Amino acid sequence: MTLEQGIMASKAVLCGINNYKTQSDLRGCINDVNNMYQLLTQVFRFEPSQIHKFTDNEVTKTVIKNEWIWLVKDARPGDYLMFHFSGHGSYVPDDNDDEGNPYDEITCLYDMDFNNPKTFLRDDEWDKMIQQIPQGVQMTVIMDNCHSGTGTRKLSFKKQGLPQSIAVDFKTSSNQGQANAGRYPNRKNAPLWDNLETQTATLEVLDEEKYEELLKDPKIVLPRFLEPPYEMKERVIAAARMRGMKPKRAETLNHILLAACQDDQTAADAYIEGDYNGAFTYYLCEALRQSPQLKSQQLIESVARALRTNQFEQKPQHEGNSSSGLIFGIPIVTDSLFRADVKPLLPTKSSHGLDTQTQQLLIQAYMKLLDTLAGSAETKDAIVRRTGNSHLVYVHGISQHRSGYSNGWWNALKQHVGEIFGDGNLNTNRWEVIWSDLVNARASFNEVEKEQLRREIMTVLEERRQSSVAANTGGGRDARRAIIQSRNAERGSGFAIDDFLTYMLDSNIRQQIIDRFTKVVEPLLRSNNQIDIVAHSWGTVVAYEGLCELEKNTSLPGRVKNFFTVGSALSILPVRAHLRNANKNGHCPANVERWINLDAKGDLVGGMLSDKFDITHESLELEPTSCPKEFFGYSLSCAHSSYFHESNITVNRNIFAKFMTSEESDRRVRSSSQSSSGSYFGNNGNRIYEGKHTDIDESTLDISCRTGSCRVTLEEAIWSDWANRLDRSLTAEGRINETIEVDSSVFDADHKLIVIATADGTTVDINWESKDR
Repeated sequence: MTLEQGIMASKAVLCGINNYKTQSDLRGCINDVNNMYQLLTQVFRFEPSQIHKFTDNEVTKTVIKNEWIWLVKDARPGDYLMFHFSGHGSYVPDDNDDEGNPYDEITCLYDMDFNNPKTFLRDDEWDKMIQQIPQGVQMTVIMDNCHSGTGTRKLSFKKQGLPQSIAVDFKTSSNQGQANAGRYPNRKNAPLWDNLETQTATLEVLDEEKYEELLKDPKIVLPRFLEPPYEMKERVIAAARMRGMKPKRAETLNHILLAACQDDQTAADAYIEGDYNGAFTYYLCEALRQSPQLKSQQLIESVARALRTNQFEQKPQHEGNSSSGLIFGIPIVTDSLFRADVKPLLPTKSSHGLDTQTQQLLIQAYMKLLDTLAGSAETKDAIVRRTGNSHLVYVHGISQHRSGYSNGWWNALKQHVGEIFGDGNLNTNRWEVIWSDLVNARASFNEVEKEQLRREIMTVLEERRQSSVAANTGGGRDARRAIIQSRNAERGSGFAIDDFLTYMLDSNIRQQIIDRFTKVVEPLLRSNNQIDIVAHSWGTVVAYEGLCELEKNTSLPGRVKNFFTVGSALSILPVRAHLRNANKNGHCPANVERWINLDAKGDLVGGMLSDKFDITHESLELEPTSCPKEFFGYSLSCAHSSYFHESNITVNRNIFAKFMTSEESDRRVRSSSQSSSGSYFGNNGNRIYEGKHTDIDESTLDISCRTGSCRVTLEEAIWSDWANRLDRSLTAEGRINETIEVDSSVFDADHKLIVIATADGTTVDINWESKDR
């Protein structure tokens, strides 16, 4: 039991429904659940075992009522409880006049059927459940749904053969789309939101393809509201005429309700920062990450400002007494909580009647005890270190991947790593970056450019195939026959690269994909965690550029202990050429301690990286365990996936687990690497560049002369043999590309290399990297 558990308990139930059984779907509800889970575990002190998550078909009335019993059971004064729901809301006629209004607001569950009360929860049912909360317990209910379709447009579609309707928040969709209004001069290629007005006016029925297209369109904002059947709306209208509309009765609530919008507004399900989210949940989580000390009323005001700034119409609501303290308890200690400009976490007066001085004495004593348990009473660093955990992040390659794709990968690894990742439960200590859905979106790039890049990559892969086949067959007629067999074996699988062409050629989609990566990794680094990243195939490019983006934020205290690139497409020259300019120098991101590259025999996508990247360790020509060796060698599809097979002990135990369980750091090795790069113009044979690298064992020099002529020389007596070979002149388009290895035992400790370049009316491009192995 932790000290925090001894003082109070924190429990939460999180529910999100994207895919309804028969009703219209949403897109961001499961992301809301995961976002809230990360907030509670990484910013506040919720134990993962005390958070119950339910999604899609798991969210039924029976489940919610049972989970509510679990939530309030044994709760004591001072405990923090939370219930969060993301999904549809609606209303049905009120049959008992309990509110004086003609309708009841309802929460729509997975199997929602307006004619079946077992598939939704009325507000008076919620009232009865709320009464079960023990006195003194802080319960926060967060509802990211709505009960009105005001301002929406309705489209018809069929689901499972049944006619249904889906509402679109036309005004907010238009607001969100203004920034891109000029992108689609050709109406035929316009996104679906651009034609909504026409479609709703003509009552067009969407076929399945158009319905799926609508759901995937990032400019469509969906309201989290289901339209009641016509006869139910008629009953509500008739009752309203007889009874009138009365305000809700005022009463003292024993909980805090944070709602996504006003009664006559819609809650937005929208594309935000590279993924679909509930706008309310997204900005609520962001506000608490930035300022975890906010009280509930301050929080809702902060969220309202964020929604307004980002052009969402909804105004979030706060019901119940504003929390007098922290909404989810004391957050995990971070740098921001030690800043002098941050106000005290505790309020002037608590619900227990303690004055400020008494509260400050209590919190100081509490923090002192935490310091003692952590082994230091002097600095905050000891506390922060104790909050750090080991986390494993997987990044997939091309083709469609869904949540849970890493389960098999983890099963192959877990027996070798002990308990460093706990039970390895998904979204607890094991995380997945999922980006394959984004490359299927509309891309904006030149088709000619796409075809050219495809040919360049295919040429590299085909050359590798031929080289591999020749090595296995000895060349000649047998090699030609083997190449044909190899191509036939891979038809329709191994070389499907079109998805990744989208990443390399469309900067907007590239950023969205990188955002998916940083959305998983950045919170872990911010919470001072230790991370191991295993990236596969084309996903290694995503992970590398994502880490390069995160290294810009030097305030993140966590570290990537090991970055594994497995069957990496970074080995392909046209891929490297299409990296972001800042990432083309092959540096190891500053937030990474060790970079380990793996490639198996027959895996034509992967290959050597150490010739171009600052790799710490590299294992090449690994045996593709479980793959049969054919006449032509190993099949690409089998070799490319062989790393994650349970029988592959070499990879999972001898490489992955070896580095994951090692406490040694290779930061010294990387810090001794040196690099120089740039473009320089010179005339009349003037010296334009002089660089010196010292104490090195290996040097890779790449110099090209664009026009005119240039000359490069190497100077140092101990390098005389190399100097004679590389002391040369280049003419237009000339190029030197050399890797120089030195046996350091032959020379003194300060072996060094000096490169001098001169130019005559030309620009010289230089990229020079050296390392001490």
